Amino acid sequence: MKKLLTISKPNLIVLSIITLLGLSLRLYGINWDQSQHLHPDERFLTMVTQALHWPTSLISYLNPRLSPLNPYNIGYGFYVYGMLPLVLVKFASSFLLLNSFDYNNITLIGRLASALFDTATIFLVYKIGKKIFNTKIGLVATFIYATCVLPIQLSHFFAVDTFLTFFLTLTFYLVLVLMANRRNYVIPILLGLSLGLAFATKISSVLILPIIVIALLKSLTAHNKLSRKLVSVSLITLCSYLTLRFADGHLFANSNLLKPMPNPQFISNISQLQSWSNSQALYPPAIQWIKTKPLIFPLKNIMLWGLGFPLGILSILGLYYAMWNLLQSIGKKRLILNPLKLLINIKTKDFMALIVVIWILFVFSYEGIQFSKSMRYVYPIYPFLAILAANFLYECGVKLKNAFKSKTPLLIMYSAILILILVWPFSFISIYSKPHTRVAASDWIYKNIPAGSTISCEYWDDCLPLPLGDQNSLIYKTETLTLFDPDTPEKWSKATAQLRNVDYLILSSNRLWGSIPKVPERYPLTTSFYTNLFAGKLNFEKVAEFTSYPTIPFTNVQIPDDSAEEAFTVYDHPKVLIFKRIIPY
Repeated sequence: MKKLLTISKPNLIVLSIITLLGLSLRLYGINWDQSQHLHPDERFLTMVTQALHWPTSLISYLNPRLSPLNPYNIGYGFYVYGMLPLVLVKFASSFLLLNSFDYNNITLIGRLASALFDTATIFLVYKIGKKIFNTKIGLVATFIYATCVLPIQLSHFFAVDTFLTFFLTLTFYLVLVLMANRRNYVIPILLGLSLGLAFATKISSVLILPIIVIALLKSLTAHNKLSRKLVSVSLITLCSYLTLRFADGHLFANSNLLKPMPNPQFISNISQLQSWSNSQALYPPAIQWIKTKPLIFPLKNIMLWGLGFPLGILSILGLYYAMWNLLQSIGKKRLILNPLKLLINIKTKDFMALIVVIWILFVFSYEGIQFSKSMRYVYPIYPFLAILAANFLYECGVKLKNAFKSKTPLLIMYSAILILILVWPFSFISIYSKPHTRVAASDWIYKNIPAGSTISCEYWDDCLPLPLGDQNSLIYKTETLTLFDPDTPEKWSKATAQLRNVDYLILSSNRLWGSIPKVPERYPLTTSFYTNLFAGKLNFEKVAEFTSYPTIPFTNVQIPDDSAEEAFTVYDHPKVLIFKRIIPY
C-alpha cells in the first residue's frame, strides 16, 4: 500500500504545483451564480440532500423501506443517481459552514466536494501515466488534465460527474496495479471497494466492467496458481457488492444481504428516463438532441469546447499514436487476429496501453451513438486522453532532441504548446470573474422595467428577474409561455393571447430558441415565431443582451461559444435577451 503512494521529492514538488493549479482553477468563482441556484440538477440534488437525515440504527439504514437516506422514503419518488455523493455532502455540511443558510451551504459544500474529487483525479492521472509509461509522462499528463476545461467546469457544479470520474479512474488504476501484483490480495479488495463506490455514485459505472473482465482474462494466462486467481475474482466481486450495499441501499429491494434484488422503483425510474430519450417523446430537455449526428456531434464538442482545439488535436494525435504503436507491437507477432494468443503473449505495458485505448474508444463510441450525446457522459475518458496526449508530446520531444542534438528546439516546442494549451482554460474561467448573466439581467430589469409591467417567462427555463436584496419578481405580472408544448391551434391561441399582454419578452437562455428551430417540422409555428422575433418582424425590439463569453487573458477578445452543446453554456453563462413591445395592442 505504501508503495502505491511513493513519490520522489522533486517529482512531489512538481506534482504539488500542478495539483494546486488544478485545484485553483476548480475553486475559482465557486459561488458563480451568486447563491441563485441556477443549475437545475444542483437544485434537485440540494433539495434531496437537505431532506436526508441520519438513521437511528444500522438495521434501519440497511432496510430500503425504512432508511431516511433513501430518497424514495423522503418524498422523492424519481431518482436515478447513486446516493454516495449526497451522503458525503450531507455529512460534510453538518460541520463545515460556507454559508449561514443551510440550502446555500449544501450547494457550496457540494461544489467544494466536486472540486476536491476532481483534484484527486489529477493525482490518479499521474499514477496511471507513470505506471504505463514513465514519471515525466505522468507529470505532463497531470498538467494537461489539470487544465482541461470540461473537468474545470463540472468541478464548479454539485453533480455526480466528478465523483463518478474519480471512482472510475481509481478503479482503472487498481486494475493496472492488480496486473502487476497478482499475488497481493489487498489490491482485489481495494478494487472491489472502488468499484462498489463507483456504482453507488451512478449506475453507468457498469461501463468499466468490460475493462475489468479483459484484465482478469489476461491474468488467467499468467503462470501463477489458478486458486489465487479465483480468490482475487471472488474478493473483487464480494467487496464490490458489500461496498455498494452499504454505500447505497436504495438500489436494493430488501435488507437481505444474501438475496440482492434490485429495487423495482429504481428500475422503473431508469426505464422512464430512457423512454424520454428518443425523438418521438418530445421531452423538452431532449429536443436539442433530435438532429445531432452520432459520434460527430460529441467529437466536435470535445474538440472545440471540452478540451479546446489545441489540446483536442493533441489528444487525437495521442490516441492515434498509441494505436499505431500497439499495432506495430502486436502486428509483428501476428497476434491481432487471435485474441487468446494476444492475451498470452502481449507484454504487460503494452496491455495496459491497450486497455486505455479500448476504454477511450468504447466509452466514446457507446455514448456517441446514444440519443443524448452530452459531453459530460464521455467525461470519464478525459484523464486517459490526457495520458495519451502526454505520451505523444514526450515522444515528439525525444525525436526532436535526437534530430537537432540540442534542447533549444525542444524548449521552443514545449513553450509554444504550453501557451496554446493554457489560453482556453484561462479564457474560460473568466466567466467566473463576472456577475452571472441572469443576475446582471435581473439588475437591469429592476432598474429599467417599471413595476406593474407584464413580462414573459418561458416554461422549462428559469424566470427572470431573480430576487436581489429586497427586490423580487412579484412587482411584475408574469405570463408563462409553454412553447415546448406541441404546436397546436390551442397552444398558439393561448400564446397569442398571452403575447398581447406582454410588455417585455424575456429569454433567459437559449434553452428554447436554441433547440426548437432545429426541428421545424415538429414546431413550425414556434420556429416561425422565433425566426420573426430575431428578424425584428414582430412587435418587439431587442433592448438588452447579456453575455459572458470566455475572454482571452490580457485582451478583450471574446470566444463566442453559442454553437456549443446547450449544457456547456446554459448553466453558468447563458445568453439573456430582453425585448420590449414597440406597438401596443
